[in-house]
Amino acid sequence: MVHQPSQHRYIVTVDGAEAGEASYQERANELLITHTFIDPTYRNKGLGAVLVHRTIDDIIQTSDRVITSGCWFVTAWLDAHPGYIETARSGGVDAELGNSCRIVS
Repeated sequence: MVHQPSQHRYIVTVDGAEAGEASYQERANELLITHTFIDPTYRNKGLGAVLVHRTIDDIIQTSDRVITSGCWFVTAWLDAHPGYIETARSGGVDAELGNSCRIVS
């Protein structure tokens, strides 16, 4: 897992190749995860769950921002792991994006 703050994303690699990414936006005291993507070559191997879990872990460990989801996959992962993010740190689902994923450039 590699955090690329200048590109507002986390990437996951497999044998040195970029296999997926989680993009985000920073807003005031909030970090909004807007998009996740796993290259089709690496899908159905649990890599998306690893990407989301490690992204959230890094945000929790390196910032005090509230974590909000604007991506259906992130929301599904959080629903499957209730209580993973403390209530005080959970921003829930973004009102504008809902559960749609949007690529941030």
